[in-house]
Amino acid sequence: MTEDPVVAADALVESLRTLHQDDPAPVYIQIERRIRMGVADGTLQPGDHLPSVRDLARKLGLSPNTVGRAYADLSREGVVMARAGGGSEIAARDRLDQPALQRTRSERLRALARQMAVRGLALGLEPDEIAEAVKAELAAHGRPVSATAIRQTLGEQEAPLLSARNRLRGRVASIRAGELLAEVTIDLRDGLHVIAAVTRSSVDRLGLEAGSGVSVYVKATELTLGH
Repeated sequence: MTEDPVVAADALVESLRTLHQDDPAPVYIQIERRIRMGVADGTLQPGDHLPSVRDLARKLGLSPNTVGRAYADLSREGVVMARAGGGSEIAARDRLDQPALQRTRSERLRALARQMAVRGLALGLEPDEIAEAVKAELAAHGRPVSATAIRQTLGEQEAPLLSARNRLRGRVASIRAGELLAEVTIDLRDGLHVIAAVTRSSVDRLGLEAGSGVSVYVKATELTLGH
């Protein structure tokens, strides 16, 4: 906790006054982003008090519902927690080790990684360039990537880890492929179909073509293709 929780709360309010109206992200997303950044760079420490929903909404001229939505999302992620006597505070580090919160954080991380990969590839960047940009940002925040090799999260070892009850079988109906991304339409039973947006390299790696069999693994926030 910082020496004076009130100072931390006031600093947060001041930083939130600069929310950009030209930012395409909704305001509640911008609030979440600022608080996460404060935790990441150490500006906000575990135990620091946050302004109440109504107080922060009044100071920023926002609807309490907007601020409340941001706080609720951060609470589900384990970034903030309810404070005894009312209000919220930055959560203790050990609280982030709870299994449910770990799953939520892992799902959010995969979603962020997927967005970054797709957007980077769409800009024509090479995979190594995207990875190096992330490493540079982590180093800039004092958290450089360890030299220890990181286990791949996708590939041959992923399918056995997925529940068979979340596996759907079908056939590739069509593939619309660009230079980097592809849209795969998969026919399931009873006239149902799904459309998956994947990288062109995934299409090549799996050998997908019209008429070929394919499995769709349904996860909490994504579809993963496999043989």
